[in-house]
Amino acid sequence: MNKVEIQQLRAFLSVAQTKNFTKSAELMFISQSTVTMRIKALEQALGKQLFERDNRQVLLTTTGKELLDYAKRIIELVDEGSRKVGMEETFEDSLVIGSLHSLWDYLLFPIMKEFQAKHPRTALRFITGHSWDIVQHILDGMIDFGVVLIPPTHSEIEVLPFKKEEIKLVTNADSNFTNEVDLANLSESPYIHMDWGPSYKQWFEENVGKETHSLMVDHASLYIQYLLSDHFLGLLPSVIADTFIQRGELVSLPFRSKTKPPIIQSYIIYPKRKLESIKRLLEHMLQA
Repeated sequence: MNKVEIQQLRAFLSVAQTKNFTKSAELMFISQSTVTMRIKALEQALGKQLFERDNRQVLLTTTGKELLDYAKRIIELVDEGSRKVGMEETFEDSLVIGSLHSLWDYLLFPIMKEFQAKHPRTALRFITGHSWDIVQHILDGMIDFGVVLIPPTHSEIEVLPFKKEEIKLVTNADSNFTNEVDLANLSESPYIHMDWGPSYKQWFEENVGKETHSLMVDHASLYIQYLLSDHFLGLLPSVIADTFIQRGELVSLPFRSKTKPPIIQSYIIYPKRKLESIKRLLEHMLQA
């Protein structure tokens, strides 16, 4: 097998995303013939065809689809390594931290801001994704430290409990809702749904039913915008709810459920081999 080169993988990834050789050439600032040459060289190195192409479209073959995730991860690793090496002259240290949108917005932002003020010579890069994305990036070596809702079970990853948050039922401060809400009848109310993790999902289905709602979102900021803009009901972890309750923008409502609401548990995760490099951040997080 011939050697696979990073520029071949970049060309492959670009064509896979654009489904167009000409467009990929424009985005990569090279000629179309160079893109074609790199794809052919990659196919020869692998001994497999990666694209089905005709005059109308470019589609990934089965082999191309299998290669796609690996190519993305290889390129991300190379780029992250180059970025870290480039920072050595300016900073004493460099950390990549990953977490979920909801945790960044309302839990981690003030903690990271304080850490950066204490350690200005440490460069920080923040990445957002689902729990499984963060875990995969940690295993790939792209992320040094993560905070997730679903803890991994992997021998190379250390998992520590972080914050516990209770669930609150909230609505717009101008809403007419004042009485206790029976969650068994929640589907009859103007309710907007968001999933807050496995334990929450199980509890919700036991007390409310399956997630068949007229309005569902998967991003905390969008969820908040809806709750603030109209008279919706929503269930929020207290770390988020309390921020807006204290501002007078949302109010907490009493509610009744058949079973006790779960505690939303977040977890710190990091590669065991990187304990020394993340020790200052870990100590700061555990004291927050």
